[in-house]
Amino acid sequence: MLCHLKGNGIPIVKSFGYNNNYNILVMELLGNSLEDLFQKQKRKFTLKTTCMLGIQIIDRIEWVHSKLVIHRDIKPDNFVMGRNEKNYIVYVLDFGLSKKYWSNKNNCHIKFSQNKKLTGTARYASINALKGCEQSRRDDLEAIGYVLIYFLKGCLPWQGLKVNRKEDRYRKIYEKKKDTSAEELCNDLPKEFEEYVKYTRNLDFESKPDYNYLRGLLRNILEKNNYEFDYFFDWFSEKPLINNNFYESNSNNNNNNKNNNNDIEGLSGHYINTNENLDSNRSNDDVKNNIDINRIDTDVANYKVDIPNLDDKEHNVGKKKKDDKKNDKEKKKCVIF
Repeated sequence: MLCHLKGNGIPIVKSFGYNNNYNILVMELLGNSLEDLFQKQKRKFTLKTTCMLGIQIIDRIEWVHSKLVIHRDIKPDNFVMGRNEKNYIVYVLDFGLSKKYWSNKNNCHIKFSQNKKLTGTARYASINALKGCEQSRRDDLEAIGYVLIYFLKGCLPWQGLKVNRKEDRYRKIYEKKKDTSAEELCNDLPKEFEEYVKYTRNLDFESKPDYNYLRGLLRNILEKNNYEFDYFFDWFSEKPLINNNFYESNSNNNNNNKNNNNDIEGLSGHYINTNENLDSNRSNDDVKNNIDINRIDTDVANYKVDIPNLDDKEHNVGKKKKDDKKNDKEKKKCVIF
């Protein structure tokens, strides 16, 4: 999945492979998550920081959507900052619950369905996701809105509900979220947040979201308050040095896609390579672990990686079972370095 999504704000895969009973993924080292930074800032981000983060988060999710994938677990823990010269860049992580919203077989959007179990985190999940509807692009964007409001207010109205069972908790959160209007939710916040919530809640299942409109709402807030978009976040002591080429490469990638004669413009408004079949030639283990063997670059397609013996006690990752029959049934564990 990470190889397929490769782009700005997506962690770089260094290598991956297998060692005995373990799957191994080695990726670039990144910084603190937005949830960690939020806690360090005493559970409150300034309006400027929230808007600058929001614009980058929308950028990342638009890129993921352009690859015909929805994230389905938008939350502050799944967005992290870069390190060193990239310390101002937001990265999106954890695609374990991600799913394609486009059917290659039928060359169309997946069909709407209901009675689904919740996929994602209830606190930030969309109303439709909590209701049991199949998720699409609209749900990722609605969840981003709740994350941004959480950053500004420190909590959401449906937090702290007292229930015993998880199913009851999901139902309570759904009812509270459904009954909380955009006006009530965004009380004391700039009007643009209310407009954001209304827009995302009213999107149809197959609708292509207007990402520019949503980014524009956040930019309007910055402009109205005379805030400079300088990436000077709350936790910085000085302004970071900005690499202007970072965002230019995204647009260049899209332009390069248009030059491919085998490309067709899809529902997402980006370009879909008809030579790419994300589901073909994949083993059961590849499907289970979201590994797309057709999209692996030569610099990471080395299955023989130099990994320490994971059965050593010092690595504290669990002992290998001696029984071969039980070993075959045991779910493979994943270790990330």
